[in-house]
Amino acid sequence: MTSTTPPEPLPVEVSRRFPHNYAVLDVETTGLDPRHHRVLQVAVTQLDASGSIERRWSTLVDPGVDPGPVDLHGITAERLAGAPTFAQIAPTVADLVRDRVVVAHNARFDWAFLAAEAKRVGSTLPTRERLCTIELTRALKTPAATFSLESLCTYWDVPQARPHDAEDDVRVLVEVLRHALTDAHTQRIALPIRDPYARIPLRRKLRRRYRRLRWKLRRRWNNIRAHAHGVPHNPQA
Repeated sequence: MTSTTPPEPLPVEVSRRFPHNYAVLDVETTGLDPRHHRVLQVAVTQLDASGSIERRWSTLVDPGVDPGPVDLHGITAERLAGAPTFAQIAPTVADLVRDRVVVAHNARFDWAFLAAEAKRVGSTLPTRERLCTIELTRALKTPAATFSLESLCTYWDVPQARPHDAEDDVRVLVEVLRHALTDAHTQRIALPIRDPYARIPLRRKLRRRYRRLRWKLRRRWNNIRAHAHGVPHNPQA
C-alpha cells in the first residue's frame, strides 16, 4: 500500500546539519531468530533531509509458515491469505532503502530479518547506513521512562493507534525521529549511523561477551546470596 501525506519539515538548521535521506522501517515477524523465523509485515516511509514524507509503503508478507505469536502482532493466517511472498516484494524493498539511512527502533533486529529474507531470494539491501533510534535517544539522554518506542511516544506526546503493527509503528517512529534529530542538533550530537555490513572488530565482540558473562554471573551470585539468607528466589535479580 502506498500513500502520501502533507510534509512536516524539520527546522532548516536541523536538515542542514543532517543532510540525509531516510528510510524509516519496521517489521513484524514469526519469532525472534532471523535464521529460522520469517517476516510477516514490512512498512517503510521515505523522508527527505527536511523531514518531509516522500513515500509511505507497507504490506503483509506470506511467510510460508505459521504466523507465530498472533496475540502479540495480531497477524493471523486468514489475514495473510493472498499476501505476496518476500521474493515478490524484494525489488520494492531494495528500491525503498537504496542509498538512504535506514532507521528503525532496535535497528539490528529489523535489519537482520530483512537482510536474511533478502539473502534467501538472492537480493540485497543496497545501503551502507543504518541508524537505531534506541541508540540515538540513549546518546541524547532523552528523559523518557525507558527507551522503548511506547515510552518515547509518551514523552513526545505521539499517539499510538496500533502498537506492534508495522505500519503504525513506522508512523510514530517518523515523529520520534524528527524530535530526536532536533534534539541532536540542539545538543550538537553526531548521529550514530553504522555500516550494517561492516565486520565487528574482535575486541568489541569480546567486550560484548564479557559484559553478558558478567551479567549472568552477577545474577547467579545474587540468587545464591538470596537463597543463603532465606530470601525467595528472584529470577530477575
